[in-house]
Amino acid sequence: MGMTISQWERRDRRDLPRARLQLRLAVVYPQQEGCPYRPVHHGNTHDICMSGLSMVVEDNVYHEGEVTVLLALPPVHGWAAQKVITATAAMTYAIHSSKLNAYKIGMSFIEFKADGKELLQVALQQRAQPGGDHGTQQPGAPSEARRSSDSQPLGWC
Repeated sequence: MGMTISQWERRDRRDLPRARLQLRLAVVYPQQEGCPYRPVHHGNTHDICMSGLSMVVEDNVYHEGEVTVLLALPPVHGWAAQKVITATAAMTYAIHSSKLNAYKIGMSFIEFKADGKELLQVALQQRAQPGGDHGTQQPGAPSEARRSSDSQPLGWC
């Protein structure tokens, strides 16, 4: 027996459980010919797991091919230094959500740099523990589509 459309839409297509964890992120696109710098989009994750993430943005910033993703983890203690995870990723989808009045962009991690994979595992484990919601979105809280003034639409230069 096949799935109904509503069952397919609600189905979690990731292999690993998602966490509603809002982390600041920067997506760094490949160098464009004739452009002195690499395009960057600043935003926040919508949800994340060990295999990928999604973000909600006002403009469609989808790009075919690999991008570099920088994820800023909240400090565990007020005195601790902030850690940044660097990974390469492929954007897997971009859909416009009329409910969110924004685009939802999905990414699949390809490779983590240095200890990024371990840092993400720790952050997700802390999120799963009671009281472990440092820097996270509360379940059921609406996510906002954000566009930093530092971000520019793709295709400029």
